[in-house]
Amino acid sequence: MSFASSARDVTPICLTNEAAGVRPAPDTPAPRRLFTALFPDAAARAAIDAARQAWGGLPRRLRPAPERMHVTLQFFDAVDAERERAWRAALAGLRFDAFDITLARPELWHAPRGTIAVLRAAPCPALDALHAATDALARAAGLAPDARPYKPHLTALRQADRVQGARLAAPVTWRVAAVSLVWSDLQAQPPRYRVLGSCPAR
Repeated sequence: MSFASSARDVTPICLTNEAAGVRPAPDTPAPRRLFTALFPDAAARAAIDAARQAWGGLPRRLRPAPERMHVTLQFFDAVDAERERAWRAALAGLRFDAFDITLARPELWHAPRGTIAVLRAAPCPALDALHAATDALARAAGLAPDARPYKPHLTALRQADRVQGARLAAPVTWRVAAVSLVWSDLQAQPPRYRVLGSCPAR
């Protein structure tokens, strides 16, 4: 697993040497919300942001910010320190080839916390294989991935209860060159994503 700096709205953190003031105290290890993600490149983020701004019924504030948009592979709400270490070690052995991912159609998903607008990924065997591989690594670390069928998507808009005319003028494609391990730090002000490390494609 390598650790490259990023220009996104995240704070890159070295896997074995986290920034001062960020890492939980050794005597009070706090479970962390962790997920693996595929981040779009700058051109794809711009295309997604432009597409959603053309929709009707938008909320006053557009969330997520383009820099936070991603396709999730696995998400765990509370990972303790031991399993986090095991998951990091497992991900260090991940091997995959770069591939293209395409967001092909928008959908509105209704949930207890409100409606979100998502962009569904087109069928992609390479993405399915990567998801299966990272699922296996999570299980090897003692974590239990979601057993429901995987529906790869990118959340393009939250608070989308009044959105109308959600569409894409053209599919959005980018090259997946890395898998990122991210900490969703809800204690930060404001809450932020902190990239713990990335696994580059071969």
